[in-house]
Amino acid sequence: MTKSNSENKYKKFVLFVAGIFILVLGITLVLLWWTDVMILCKGAVGMMLALAGLFMVYAVSKNW
Repeated sequence: MTKSNSENKYKKFVLFVAGIFILVLGITLVLLWWTDVMILCKGAVGMMLALAGLFMVYAVSKNW
């Protein structure tokens, strides 16, 4: 096994462990702050609907 190959495997392992840690931390924080997450989702629904309507009006006006 070459030196660069072993260093590459070590970097991948460190990134994997860090990724698992960040994933668990993110899921934990979402569950702890569930009410705030739902408030953000409710606020985002209005913005998404407004953008969808804007794109639909643009698409219709582009065809005329």
